[in-house]
Amino acid sequence: MNRSTVVRGSIYLATVVASWAVLSLGSGAETEVLMVGDVAEVEYEAGSTQEVEDEAATEALRQEAREAVEPPRQVNAEIEETVKSDILSVFEDLQALAIGEGATGPADVIPELPPVEEVTETTQDNTGSTTTTAVAPEATLAGAVYLDIDGDGTFNPDVEAERVDVGLSGISLEVRTHEGVETVTTDAQGLWTVNYAGGPAVVVVDGEDPDVPEGYFISTDNTGQLVECEPGASCQVDNVGFGVSLRNVSEVVETMDARHANLADETILFLATTAADDVVRNALGAPLHLPAIREAAETEASVQLFGQIEPDEITEVQNAVRTDPPFVFHDDTGRDPEGSVAAGEVVASNLQANYLVNAALHAQLQDEAAAGVEPVMVEFRQGAIIARPGDQLTAVQIAAIEATAAPTVEEQPSFGLFAVVTVLVGLVGVYLATFRPEFWARPRMVALLGIMIVLAAGAVRATVALEDTFSWYVLPAVAFGFVTAVLFDQRIAILMAMSVGVLTALGTLDTGITVYAILAALAPIPFVSSVSTRGSFRNAVVLSSIVAAVVAATTSWFFHVGPNDATWDFLNVIPVPYEVVGMSMAWAFGVSVIASLLGLAALQFFESAFDVTTTLGLLDLTDRNHKALQMLQEKAFGTFNHSLMVGTLSDAAARAIGANALLARAMAYYHDLGKTEHPTYFIENQFGISNPHDELDPKESAEIIREHVTAGVTLARQYKIPTDVTEGIVSHHGDGVMRFFYEKARQEYGVDVDIDDFRHIGHKPRTAESAILMLADSLEAACRAIFQSEEPTPSAIEKVVDRIMDEKLEDGQLSESPLTLAEISKIRQAFLESLIGHYHQRIAYPNFPGS
Repeated sequence: MNRSTVVRGSIYLATVVASWAVLSLGSGAETEVLMVGDVAEVEYEAGSTQEVEDEAATEALRQEAREAVEPPRQVNAEIEETVKSDILSVFEDLQALAIGEGATGPADVIPELPPVEEVTETTQDNTGSTTTTAVAPEATLAGAVYLDIDGDGTFNPDVEAERVDVGLSGISLEVRTHEGVETVTTDAQGLWTVNYAGGPAVVVVDGEDPDVPEGYFISTDNTGQLVECEPGASCQVDNVGFGVSLRNVSEVVETMDARHANLADETILFLATTAADDVVRNALGAPLHLPAIREAAETEASVQLFGQIEPDEITEVQNAVRTDPPFVFHDDTGRDPEGSVAAGEVVASNLQANYLVNAALHAQLQDEAAAGVEPVMVEFRQGAIIARPGDQLTAVQIAAIEATAAPTVEEQPSFGLFAVVTVLVGLVGVYLATFRPEFWARPRMVALLGIMIVLAAGAVRATVALEDTFSWYVLPAVAFGFVTAVLFDQRIAILMAMSVGVLTALGTLDTGITVYAILAALAPIPFVSSVSTRGSFRNAVVLSSIVAAVVAATTSWFFHVGPNDATWDFLNVIPVPYEVVGMSMAWAFGVSVIASLLGLAALQFFESAFDVTTTLGLLDLTDRNHKALQMLQEKAFGTFNHSLMVGTLSDAAARAIGANALLARAMAYYHDLGKTEHPTYFIENQFGISNPHDELDPKESAEIIREHVTAGVTLARQYKIPTDVTEGIVSHHGDGVMRFFYEKARQEYGVDVDIDDFRHIGHKPRTAESAILMLADSLEAACRAIFQSEEPTPSAIEKVVDRIMDEKLEDGQLSESPLTLAEISKIRQAFLESLIGHYHQRIAYPNFPGS
């Protein structure tokens, strides 16, 4: 099912439901409204044998069935993930907080090498000249880079203690001498040596080396050292130590307490201390404690969650975890009791119940159980007393009264109303799809007609409400015929008139107002069909209202005159009920005028909202003062004159075959709007200048000519020109070939030229008006070019007309238009007569220049 079908189906359903709902408002007979607890004023007797439901008893049984359903529980995987994530975040935060932020070693300025002092000796060669040679004996530098574990600032790897300083391997140093820079790396013991020519040297340690353990920085004040080592000597450079940067434990505890308020302070203190200790252990390559505690906590949490914890069990499980915490082992110390307690506390404080009631499923099961309860029915046999005067009415009694009472004559079945509206709207849709496919193919137009039907139903409903105060003839039927004829056409306006009549019959059940509704809605159609100015529209409103008043007079006289209404004997023969007839005529005329004028004002909104091209809109578009036409005249005067002449030809041809002449003229006026973007590239606008196409490649010229279609569409949207008129911009060249530039390209590049590169953008005309525009456009341009140098005799004009029309037919440009051969023949004749009239012979005045 395509999108358009779905849209039309939705419009159909919405129109039916809305019309039915509007007509149903306040309809039906007035009946006594009984409420539970009211006191019966009369005796109620069952008019027929009926069973009614005791809703209170039924609901009580259903409530019992609901309460008997055990709540279903399910493991909530999201809670499990939350618990595990919360536990993991505790340890991740501890590790991140353990190392201090922004810690740096002592400030140290890298020394500069002193100036070179040359040591020279003099020798004499065979020629008697002397040569000076620099002496550079080798020297050796050595040192160490280490982790200052004990924090005393000295490298003591051999002392006996639990943790001693260790050398850092793989750390890069730079030895800068006058001979250059040499990079060395420490060995497994953190030692390094380098040989150089001797003299001053600067040793710099890379404090950002990736092999430095996380959390450590240079703590000794000797990042860069200036060393003076004599040639041939071995010199020891001061050892460079890296100290640990740990955040203050109290600060860690305070931050963790803010992030994990559910954790006990002593647990946070222990874990913070362990995290700090792990920074040192990591540097020494020793097993870490905190990951072991985390692993134990995560394992314990998984075990507890696997056991399906219910909400009322959570406290008990938390206490059990604290009492019997998980084992924590370290590779170097064995079991860690404090770590076990901490792991248990982390798990207990973050543990949540994960075996929860599925509320949605529980409600569904309860509803299913309640639905399975059979209604409690109470039988009331015909003639049985349901309630006596003075009884306080119960819900069962009220249900019995409503179920067994005989319906009044005035009551109309609501579903019957719905059925009639459904058939009415369905037949309107069938008519459009069968006889007016051009409207049926546009969902916006279908929706607009649906809105008109709903508005008509609303007008009928309002008339029913106002009838007692005013008259049946406040129904604004004329406005619906008038507006529909303008927005659509005369045939659909007739269909709308029939629809208004059916809706009036359904809403009022009055034959007289139904007849009036049909005739009054038909009244404006012949007047609207011939209008061509705004004054004609106003005249059509007045004339339609007069006809509606006459119709109101006749229908009220026949249907609504009672035996007691005052009469006046016309010619002493015909008794005229002047009060009823006069009042009906006055209401019909006044309401028709006001409603039609309001409808006329609303037309502009409907035109814009639903992209409808009306006669009023076309009159605005063909006004020479329209902004787009003024812009065309200012920027492309030649194109403007061409468009006016094409409009004259299109108008004449459209009238010849009964097409919409006003639409054809409007399409002609705007078809070349896009030429305002590059006006001088079109021959009609080249006044006293050379043709710019002479300097362009044929493809470039074709592209510029082609763009006037897309530019025209863009400008049409900017100036809010309707789609029906914009269609003339898109299709006035069809997909024809720009022969001049195509042949020019073949001459320049040979026959191997893609003809599609020289086709116009657009599609072939699909309406009679757009086909006429294509022919008129080509014909006017051809005549303008040919008759600049030839005499425009009738026979010459006829040859041009025949050649242009035959060329379009042979090229297949009219293959998608609805024009018949008979209509094409009439168009040909209309073009010929218009052009002969345009190029008529003139008298040569004596002594007049050029005569």
